[in-house]
Amino acid sequence: MTEAIHVRGLRVWAHVGVYEQERLHGQWFELAFSLGADLAATARSDDLSQGFDYGRGIVALQEQARTIRCLTLEHYSERILDALEACYGPIPLAVELSKCRVPVPGFDGNVTVSRRRRWG
Repeated sequence: MTEAIHVRGLRVWAHVGVYEQERLHGQWFELAFSLGADLAATARSDDLSQGFDYGRGIVALQEQARTIRCLTLEHYSERILDALEACYGPIPLAVELSKCRVPVPGFDGNVTVSRRRRWG
């Protein structure tokens, strides 16, 4: 897939983590997703109906973040892919999910999981 719509910098508050306190109180996550598509028709016509409404995906992931409870980034990323597929159907999808504050003493970075479906 050579063309895609990329959404970056979406921050959500979710209840995900190995420690009970992370799932109880929640924490910030940042995610990015990509929708693989042939963008030529929309580019030529400027017709929104021929493209993807990326706002639908953003809203779906914001809503999902309010209710999800799980242990791992891997599982959360799978659920994100499921939500995007529910919005857009079986198209090439990619997601990067980052935990903004990792509870590891002396570590001030983040941890990111990258996942893809149907991406060539």
